Amino acid sequence: MIRRRLLAALAGAVLCAAASPARADLPPAPVGDPLTVYVLTFGPGDHPFFKFGHDAIWIHDAAAGTDKVYNFGTFAFSPRVIVDFLHGRMTYWLSVSSLPISLASYEHENRTIDVQQLTLPPEVERALQARLEVNARPENRAYLYDYFLDNCATRVRDAVDGATGGALRVSARTPARLTLRGQALRLTADYWPLYLALDIVLGPDTDRPIDRWAEMFIPEELARGLAAVTVTTPEGPRPLVKEARTIFAARRAPPRETPPARGRLFFAVGSALGLAFFLLGWGASRPRLSRPARIACRAVLGLGVSVWGLGAGFVGSFLVYIWIFTDHLVAHHNQNILVFAPWALALLPLGIGVALGRPRLSRAARAVATAALAAAVAALLLKLGFVRHQENARLLAFALPVWIGARTALAVVVRAADPIPRSR
Repeated sequence: MIRRRLLAALAGAVLCAAASPARADLPPAPVGDPLTVYVLTFGPGDHPFFKFGHDAIWIHDAAAGTDKVYNFGTFAFSPRVIVDFLHGRMTYWLSVSSLPISLASYEHENRTIDVQQLTLPPEVERALQARLEVNARPENRAYLYDYFLDNCATRVRDAVDGATGGALRVSARTPARLTLRGQALRLTADYWPLYLALDIVLGPDTDRPIDRWAEMFIPEELARGLAAVTVTTPEGPRPLVKEARTIFAARRAPPRETPPARGRLFFAVGSALGLAFFLLGWGASRPRLSRPARIACRAVLGLGVSVWGLGAGFVGSFLVYIWIFTDHLVAHHNQNILVFAPWALALLPLGIGVALGRPRLSRAARAVATAALAAAVAALLLKLGFVRHQENARLLAFALPVWIGARTALAVVVRAADPIPRSR
């Protein structure tokens, strides 16, 4: 999917010989039809960028003796790539490479390679080849990449749909197996940093019902969709996929079919953190404990509140930034801004004040935590259907107990520090 795969291919050039048998196994092209069109599906890899798999179109030209792979997933690494990535303005382009180099690159990354031979009339194959060649010209090859709507798989999907006269799109008007979020989370479930980041960043647009056509932004789903299409030929109806086989089987477990629930795990972790905050606040306010023990509890509580405020506030502020300043439409209107309140950043200095036993700063920390808890409760109430549904129950199950524990602990500390009024 990335240009540096070509560097990996050169480093593992010895694998090119291993790719040769795949070409030797090609079925003979029909008489008068030198072209054979295939869709290549590459399985997930180890790198986070490779978790979703990849697609390409391979055209075997018996007359010219060539095997060209048309790859819509090429982009250049540069100092600006991080900025473009964060703002949703990544430029990708269509590149063309030879079959041995392409196969060697993905074998080197230990990624499964599946191939589907398509049933297309000779004139359609020639037209497809001509369109791809024009598309690959420097003035035509670039496009603005979108992870869900316009990527390496959707470009292959659209090319095949055009070649079949819209038959692929017609067959894909049925409901999808999963939502956009569901597909993203199932493929990243084994890599926690990316799994959590996607679950937090993706907004309600990724939870709406979609059809199989939209679901084909995943290469694996596109392969399934191609296998379900029937086309009309002079000999009668035929499957679009004439033959499917695996060229290289990766030595890794296949991706999950569905995303893991993990709601109980999130709730257990959040409850543990919330309980820890509560116990620290209780310990800091118990007169029966020794003074050093109370000071230690208060100090740990303050530091914990600072760290939690920094993490939650940063996440919320980042979500606000994405909504206002970037083109990541799938991250807009994100209700997790309420779960991770941006103003929680104020707990970073206020938590230090709690640790140092400053009553005024402790009261301010309590007020901030109270407002953040109220926002999380508001996010929970949105589940009643006031706005578009967002699948963030896991994050609520985690954050609500933490906010409850932090707010309760701060309230206990403030109450213990305030003088008790006496009646005359």
